[in-house]
Amino acid sequence: MTQNTFSSLTAQPQPCFLVDRMLGRLAKWLRILGYDTVYLPQLSPQGLMREGGRQGRIILTRDTRFLRQKNAPAFIFVHDDHFRKQLRQVTDSCHLDPVQTLFTRCSACNQPLAIVEKKTVQSLVPEYVRQTQDEFRRCPACQRLYWSATHKEHVLDELRKMGLIGDSDEKKAKS
Repeated sequence: MTQNTFSSLTAQPQPCFLVDRMLGRLAKWLRILGYDTVYLPQLSPQGLMREGGRQGRIILTRDTRFLRQKNAPAFIFVHDDHFRKQLRQVTDSCHLDPVQTLFTRCSACNQPLAIVEKKTVQSLVPEYVRQTQDEFRRCPACQRLYWSATHKEHVLDELRKMGLIGDSDEKKAKS
């Protein structure tokens, strides 16, 4: 049984998510794709419902108790244990573009990344990175630095293996 009670929320320009404790890796991948994804593993199912409703977020859960709730806020019951299939289900269900906002959020704390000038981070990155990279982003909350390098290629390769992107998507992501 598939339960998706989120149609009014996906009318937003970009859906935002609240993820339960069983889906931490999915939360990280949705952030990599640039989607606002809050991960609060300490919340009970009732806490998730309250918070999801309060914030207007689509709850992503593997907890079958959501399926029995009559007045649950918008949620997607995630069927699979494997994050690749989970990500595929959510991107399909919500019609997410996996490259539109790729690498625009901090994968650790969910904040939108800010573009920073190379000269401001030169002393903070390894020599090889200084020599080979020109674009940098920083999380305003946790101060993590991001740059393309091989990580971007690995993510694109993973998305390709999952069937989430094709050649034209990959070109769009690289530009």
